[in-house]
Amino acid sequence: MKFSFGWFRRGRSIACAVIFAAVTSAAWAQSFTVTPSSITFPNRPIGTFSLLQSIYVTNTGTTNLILSSYSLSPLEFQLETGHAPQTMLPGTQARFDLRFAPDAAQTFSGSFTLNVHGAAPVSVPITGTGISAGASVSVNRTRLDFGNEAAGTTSNPQVVSVKNVGTSNLTVTGITLDPPFELGGFTKPTLLTAGSALSFQVSLVGTLPAYHTNSATVNYDVLPPSGLSLSGTVTAAAVLGITNFPTLASATVDSPYLAALTAAGGVPPYTWALSAGSALPAGLSLSSDGQISGTLGPGVTVGSYSFSVQVQDSGSPPGVASENVTLPVAASTGASCGNISSNVPNTSGPLIAVTDLGTGTYQGQQGGLYPNGSNVRPSAHNSAGIAISHTIQPLDSNGNPDPNGKYALLSLGVSPAFDTWLQLVPDATADHSINQHLVFVSGAQPGAYASRLADPNDPFWNPIFQNFLPQAGVTGNQVVAVWLHDVDATPSGTFPTDMAAMQSEYQTIAQNLHAKFPNLKLMYLNSSIYSGYSPGNCPEPYAYETAFAVKWAIQQQIDGLPALNYNPKKGPVMAPWMSWASYDWANGLMARNDGLAWACAEITSDGCHPSNSAGREKESNLLLNFFKSDSTTTFWFLAH
Repeated sequence: MKFSFGWFRRGRSIACAVIFAAVTSAAWAQSFTVTPSSITFPNRPIGTFSLLQSIYVTNTGTTNLILSSYSLSPLEFQLETGHAPQTMLPGTQARFDLRFAPDAAQTFSGSFTLNVHGAAPVSVPITGTGISAGASVSVNRTRLDFGNEAAGTTSNPQVVSVKNVGTSNLTVTGITLDPPFELGGFTKPTLLTAGSALSFQVSLVGTLPAYHTNSATVNYDVLPPSGLSLSGTVTAAAVLGITNFPTLASATVDSPYLAALTAAGGVPPYTWALSAGSALPAGLSLSSDGQISGTLGPGVTVGSYSFSVQVQDSGSPPGVASENVTLPVAASTGASCGNISSNVPNTSGPLIAVTDLGTGTYQGQQGGLYPNGSNVRPSAHNSAGIAISHTIQPLDSNGNPDPNGKYALLSLGVSPAFDTWLQLVPDATADHSINQHLVFVSGAQPGAYASRLADPNDPFWNPIFQNFLPQAGVTGNQVVAVWLHDVDATPSGTFPTDMAAMQSEYQTIAQNLHAKFPNLKLMYLNSSIYSGYSPGNCPEPYAYETAFAVKWAIQQQIDGLPALNYNPKKGPVMAPWMSWASYDWANGLMARNDGLAWACAEITSDGCHPSNSAGREKESNLLLNFFKSDSTTTFWFLAH
C-alpha cells in the first residue's frame, strides 16, 4: 500500500490578499514570481489575531530555485507557516502564511523579504493598524466546581454572566466546552451593547465515573477570548440511570450511523426502547441492547433531532429510567462518511483502540499505552517524571532562574498538530487555572514530518528559533516541555516496519530536542486520530498503527536504553523524560470503552485532520485536560 507525499496536509481556508502582482528575476535560466506585491491587513483590535494572508513564491523557470532565507519585521507581523532554505523544482510553489497581531492602537509598517540564490532580494511591504475595541468584558466566574455527581444524573446548572463594561458594542460569537460538561442558555451569536450582559448555564452530566476537568471559552468578535475552568467528579451510580451525554455523536446526511446507549446502576442486563411518542430520524432504529444504527434516509436534513429513550433493568420489579437525547445531523465535509469504523486488514474484525486492547494483540503486537498491556505509567517512570516536573521554575531569557520569568511548552509535528494547537492556545490562555508563567509556542508546521525533524539541520527547525519563539516572547533557553505529534510522509504500508522506522525517528528527535533546548525536561507524544473517513489521502490502519511507534519509543526509555537516558546518575543525559500525552484514536463511530468516538463532521474533507470547529475543539480539549490533570504536569501547568 502506498501513500501520497501530502499525507498530512492542512485542511483549512486561507484569507489571501486581494491585489496580486508578480516580481520576476532572470538569473541563469531561472525565473520566479512573488505574489502579492504588498499586503494590507484589515484594522484589528489590540490583543487579537487577524485572518491569515499568504505570500507565494513560484518557480516559473526551467531550473531549480534555491530559496535561501527570509526575514519578517516588526514582531506585530507574525509567521504562521513557511520555512527556508528550500530547493524549489520547476513549477513548484512555496507559501508563507502571515498574521497581524497588534499590541498598540497605531499603524504598523514592515516587510517580508525573500532571498533567492542568484537574485536580488524581493521585499513585500506589509501594513496593518491596531485599534482599541472600546468594548471590555467582565465575567462573574472564573472557576466552576461541581463536586460529586452520580453517574446517570445531571447536576444543578451553575450560572455564568458576561457583561460588556466598555463603551462600544461587542458580539459573543460562541461558547465552547466539551462533555461531560453541558452548555445551556446560549444558542447563537449575541450582541452586547455597552452595559448589557448575557447569562448562560453549565452543568455536569454523570457519564463515565472519573474526575473531569474542562474549560469553557467565551469568544468575541473584537476581544481576545475569556474563559473559566470546570471540574467535577462523576461517582458510581446510586440508582438506575442513563449515562450517555444527552447530545449524541453527530450523524451525516445520507450516511450510515452508529451510537451505543449506556446505563449504570440497577440490575443489568438492560433493555432499551424508545419512549412512547418518540421516533428516530428516518432510516435509524434502536435495538434492545441500546444500539442506534442504520443509514439516514434521504429526507433527513441538517439539524438537531430530539427523542426520548427508555432503559429497563432486570430487577424484580424492574427499574426504569428515561432521558431526552439529541442527535445532530451535519452536512458532509467531503470525507468518506460511510466508513463509520475500520477493520483489521484482511479480516472482518474491527480495529480496537490500543487503550482497550490491553494484553490483547494487533498483528502480534501487544496493546496498552505502556508495557504489559497497561494504560498506566510504570510507577518508577511516573515518580521520575513527577520529580523532574517539580524542578521546573520560571527562567529569564538566558535560562537562569527568575521569579518573574517564563517557561515554555513547545508543539512539534505536522499539520494535524498545527491545527490542534491553533485551538488549544486560545482555550488555554483564557483559562484562569493555567499558570501565568507558562507560554505556549506553536512549532508544528504542515510538512514537518518525523523524518525531517530527525535531521538536526533540517530547515523546519529554523522558523522555530527565527520566528515562533520570539513571537511568543521567549527563547530556546526557556523551553522546558515539548508536545510532539508527528508521522512520516511516505510510509510503505507495512506493519510493523513503518512503525519501527518512526520509533527510531522519535528517538532521534528526542536527542535533537535535548541538544537544541538546554533546559528541556519533559516530552509528551501523541499518535493520530481516526482517519477512516479519508477518501484515500491517509487511510487506516496507518493512523491506528502510529500508536505503536509512540508506545515503543517510550518503552525504550522505560527499559533503560542509553540513547534515551534522562537521568544524570545513570550516565550522559541524551533526551528528555518521555511519556504519552492524550491517546485520541477511536474507531470512528464505534465508541471505545470510555465513550470517545469520531464523527465524520469532526474530520476535514481529506479525512486526515480535525475539522475547523468541532474536531479541533474536541482534540484540543482532550490534550488540555491531560495537561491539567496528569501527575507530571499539574505542578508547572496549573496556577498555585
